[in-house]
Amino acid sequence: MFTKILFEFRRCAPVLLAFLLAGCLSARREVDKKLPAVQSRWQTELARQIALPDRIVSWPEALALLQTNNLKLRAARVDITNAQELARQVFKDLIPTVNLRSGVSRSIKSIPATAFSDVTFNIDSFFNIPGVVNFDSRLFAARLAALRAKAAAELAQREQAIELYKLFLEAREQDEMRAELKSERMLAAALDKADALAGDILLKEIESEELSLKTSAESLQTHASELLADTQYHWTFRTNNLPDFPYEEQPLPLNNTNRVARLQMRLVALELVRAWAQIHGIKLQYWPELTIFVSGPSAFQSVNGETHFWSSSDVVATADFFWTLDTRGYVSLQLRQTRREQELEFAQLRMDSDELIQRLLAAQRLGGSLRTQIEQLDRLISALNNVPQDLDLNSLIQAMESNRSLRFQRFKLRRDLAELDTLFWFVDEQQWGGIIE
Repeated sequence: MFTKILFEFRRCAPVLLAFLLAGCLSARREVDKKLPAVQSRWQTELARQIALPDRIVSWPEALALLQTNNLKLRAARVDITNAQELARQVFKDLIPTVNLRSGVSRSIKSIPATAFSDVTFNIDSFFNIPGVVNFDSRLFAARLAALRAKAAAELAQREQAIELYKLFLEAREQDEMRAELKSERMLAAALDKADALAGDILLKEIESEELSLKTSAESLQTHASELLADTQYHWTFRTNNLPDFPYEEQPLPLNNTNRVARLQMRLVALELVRAWAQIHGIKLQYWPELTIFVSGPSAFQSVNGETHFWSSSDVVATADFFWTLDTRGYVSLQLRQTRREQELEFAQLRMDSDELIQRLLAAQRLGGSLRTQIEQLDRLISALNNVPQDLDLNSLIQAMESNRSLRFQRFKLRRDLAELDTLFWFVDEQQWGGIIE
């Protein structure tokens, strides 16, 4: 008998080996099939990226592109959809399942003599009502996850919109720097007439700044393509219609919780409820559970040519009541460990909240001073630009250096002020009503 089995195995071994080899090589073959298309797209994209068409966008147009294309916002919307589907799935789990099975069992020698009557068919259904306590906790968790996904999506929308706003500010700053460098080139040409060496030195400094500006511009294009999720264009931003924030004339009322940081506080509340639900879910393991099963014969069955249909008299309902005592202390251990972890999470939430309050208070204290300094610098730069150009060599160099120093100070102060304004904007509910629907 053993010799016969071994003979059959040896006879089938080449066929089995061929199947195994085909399975191992098929993955590589399929990858090789896809590779030419990937390589072709690389070459096409490379040729297109060398000469990108220009596209001018305003703030409203860029905001619409952000909402439509941004990958983080799309992922947030997918999370909302998935969370909502999971919440509905809790009820769908009550729908009876329908299973179709078919099979045949024959020896290898008798396979040629197989007939249709040798094939078995079976259609059955199973219906169960999960534990009442478990069902309620699953539904609560699913609905809470849907609420959190919506709040997280709104937070992502604000963060990405602020990133886009800062991108527009950076584009405006780069335009101003190009104009300043153009003026400096004219000054270098005038200086070259008086002192060729000094003119060449100044020209090298200008070229170095222009190269740095070009690098920043390339980085801006990369960031813009990432935010807008579109690499088909070279982006030019029209910066004359950016949002105007009235926080200088109308300071943000930080004590008005109906207007300030409502989204952030809602996220904290969601985390607190999640923590409560986590503890509650662990405690439910102490409670008894009731599970109901409804089963019956197959709806249709065909075995050896004989068929049987479903009959209501054969339906069986089973109720299972069980209660597990925590004799080994696993549930209490889980409770203690979870509470320790939640204490750290609550401490981090409090720190994050206090840090946000500190940043807002500091921003209100610093905002007025920054605006005053920017206005003073604007007046100084304007006065310096109105100085007559028929000066000696030293005066020209000093004027250029003063202009450059004041310009860099102004750019830095503007960036600092933008950080403060966007911080207020981030927590100001009134400003987000019509920004992103």
